Amino acid sequence: MSQKTIIVYIDEKQLVAQKVNNHSLYLARKVNETFTVIWVAKPPLATVNQPTYQYQNTFSIQDASYMVNYTNAPVQEGDVSFASGGKSLPIAVGQVTTLNQYGVFSAAENDGAPGYVSINNQLQGNPSEMLLDSTGLKLWVNCSGGMNKGLATMTPRNEFQLWFGPVQVAGSLIPKSLSNVSTVSVGDGQTETVTYNAEGDWVSGQPSVRLTKEAVIALQIRVAKAVKLARAS
Repeated sequence: MSQKTIIVYIDEKQLVAQKVNNHSLYLARKVNETFTVIWVAKPPLATVNQPTYQYQNTFSIQDASYMVNYTNAPVQEGDVSFASGGKSLPIAVGQVTTLNQYGVFSAAENDGAPGYVSINNQLQGNPSEMLLDSTGLKLWVNCSGGMNKGLATMTPRNEFQLWFGPVQVAGSLIPKSLSNVSTVSVGDGQTETVTYNAEGDWVSGQPSVRLTKEAVIALQIRVAKAVKLARAS
């Protein structure tokens, strides 16, 4: 599949406010009909090999292939909590794998339903299926119940969710109390742009005034100074 691109502009006022509040910028993808897992988390402050979000942010999304796995709900035994899962298996849309009674996936085959990633489940205990991207980052986990024996299907949608919130790592479940989100639909080969404006609202399109490269650099310097001053006070 071809690349999908989401460009996010963040107003300077909000850029300072979100960083001072120690909020991260998050991206999630819809699978089936829900968003359940944080796919990408961009922190408020940069670290080595981990840039922070700034005035202009570009998410370039490739989805030629995926991975599947499963997890069992933790069981408490005395002072020990135990959970388990399998070994992730590479798979593409339209392919199917069998999860056998021992919890091992078969090689993916091409006779699955078009548009779906399919698991033929033979494992007892209703494990919850998971869809991951090709690198192993979690895209979605079934939070509404586990797989019955038989066919389970997952459909990655071209719908994405953006929001700011307290620091969480990628792969975490999205908080149920989530508010003020932007939902962006972007197809193969398309680019969609959204702006988080000064009022804290998500609006479609880019800011009315596009900054030059020099102005963006100056903005980032101002933001860094303002955040440092606010955190020191």
